[in-house]
Amino acid sequence: MTTVAGNVSEFTEVDGAPDASWFIRFMDRANELAAYATMRGQLVEALGPLAGRAVLDVGCGTGDDARELAGLVGAGGRVVGVDLSAAMVEEAGRRGGAVEFLVDDLAGLGFADGEFDAVRAKLVLMHCADIDAAARELLRVVRPGGRVAVYDYDFETTTIDHPDVDATREVVRCLADGHANKWSGRQLARRFRDLGARDIGITPLTVVMPYEFYRPSVGGRLLAAQAAGDLRMTADELDAWWRPLEEAAERGGFFASLTGFTLGASR
Repeated sequence: MTTVAGNVSEFTEVDGAPDASWFIRFMDRANELAAYATMRGQLVEALGPLAGRAVLDVGCGTGDDARELAGLVGAGGRVVGVDLSAAMVEEAGRRGGAVEFLVDDLAGLGFADGEFDAVRAKLVLMHCADIDAAARELLRVVRPGGRVAVYDYDFETTTIDHPDVDATREVVRCLADGHANKWSGRQLARRFRDLGARDIGITPLTVVMPYEFYRPSVGGRLLAAQAAGDLRMTADELDAWWRPLEEAAERGGFFASLTGFTLGASR
C-alpha cells in the first residue's frame, strides 16, 4: 500500500499533529506555485493602497506573505501576522522580517475594534467551525472604510484528468466531503454582504496543480478516508487509481485543478 503523510484538512490542528513540520513544508511548496503568486496579487489588489497602513494577516503560517505585505506598507506602516499554530508562529519568527508575529485565534482576536486599515485571510475561513463568526471578527478589527481581502477554495470545483470516471468522481466526492466548509469559496460574497460589508468584489482563480504538489495535498486524506470507510474503495483500488496519474506525470500529461475565489470588501 502507498503511504503518504499529512492531511491538509487538518490545518487547525497543526500543533497536535505527529509532524507539524509537514505543514510548514506543504506551505512552502504551495507558495512556490505560480498560481499562489497570482493569489497573493489578487489579495493585495483587493486591499487597496497599503503604503503607511496597518495590516493584519490572519492565518499567517510561516509569515512569507506577511513579509511581502511589510514591503508594501513600508517603514511608516505596520504588519501583524497571527496564526492559531504556535509552531507556525515560531517558524515565522525564525524567518524574520519587519512583522510582529503572534499566536491568536480568529474565534476571538486580541485586537481592538477598528485597529487595522486592512485585514487579509488566505485559505483560512474554510477551516473555521463558524465562518460567519470568523468573518464578523475580520470586519470588527478593520476600521470603518477599511478593506478586507479573503481567498477560499471551493472544493467541489476539483478536476482531475483520469481514465476512470466513476472512481474519480468518488475520489472528488471524498476529498470535498473531507472539508467541513467545502463550499466556502462560493459563499463568500453572500456571507460578507449579510454581515454589512460594502463594495464587494469577487474574482475567481483556478490553481493548476503539478503532480508533485497534488499527491502530497490529497494523498494523506485519501489514505485516512479509505481506512475509515469514508472512501468507497479498497486499498488496492486506491493504489490502482493512482497508477494512471503517476504514468501521466512521467509523460508530462498530468492535470488537476482547484478553483477558489478572492473577495474584496469594505467595512
